[in-house]
Amino acid sequence: MPVLETTRDLTSVADEVVGFVEAITREQGRRPVSDQLWLDLTRGGRPGSLAVVARDGDDRLIGVAQASRGNDTTVLQIVLATGQPLDTLGVELLRRATTESVRDGATHLTWWVPEPSAAHRAIAGALGWRAHRELLQMRRPLPTGAPIEIDTRPFRPGDDDETWIEVNNRAFASHGEQGGWDLATLHQRMAEPWFDPEGFLVHEIDGRMAGFCWTKLHHEVDPVEGEIYVIAVDPDFHGRGLGAQLTLAGLDSIARRGVRTGMLFVDAGNTAAVRLYEKLGFTVHRTDVAFVRG
Repeated sequence: MPVLETTRDLTSVADEVVGFVEAITREQGRRPVSDQLWLDLTRGGRPGSLAVVARDGDDRLIGVAQASRGNDTTVLQIVLATGQPLDTLGVELLRRATTESVRDGATHLTWWVPEPSAAHRAIAGALGWRAHRELLQMRRPLPTGAPIEIDTRPFRPGDDDETWIEVNNRAFASHGEQGGWDLATLHQRMAEPWFDPEGFLVHEIDGRMAGFCWTKLHHEVDPVEGEIYVIAVDPDFHGRGLGAQLTLAGLDSIARRGVRTGMLFVDAGNTAAVRLYEKLGFTVHRTDVAFVRG
């Protein structure tokens, strides 16, 4: 029988779980946890974070569930070693992480599942979770060859931080993960080895930050992929076509660094954004689902 252990001190299991997640990344060709959960692991977590680790009889790590408190929800994800059963070990991890998160005061929980199978959906239904959001990963080849009609400049660390937080939180006011950022959250991302201010593009109108396109290169996969990591237009500047132009500027930035695949994530329910990205040559590569309860 697997042995489950819950910890709210992620530093106590960080090295072991990071190695486990990196091994799964090499097998699957993608990291199986979100950026925030990854940062919780590598940087010690934050209030509301916890991990449930599962070990076999030889004390080998065979599964982990992580929870992290976001803007208005606590996000859960589960990672299993190859061959470990979702309908037994996965269920045990999900139940334990849910119980412990509720004990910590979580009232709304989101379980993110990349490309859920019929088994994931059956388990979610049996345990009282319901499908709430679909997140599309869309891709297109680079370069685009499309003209860029706006000027951008690189993000200026230290000078742009507070302004960017304000614009981001206005643009994502109702978003469970991207909304409600503070300077600590931003600085955590900026401390990551992938952060490159030259790939963090800002567009200004009359001296105001009207929008931005923050890109990220994924060197953990082969070949390297370039992501439109966060893109937004301040609500005061909606309706000017800036979203399309910022996307093209970001893709051009990625292509100029030698990357030949551009990708992004977008809520399937954001039909206007999905149509925009389709017009820019993106197609759906995979679909992730957020199951919620509470």
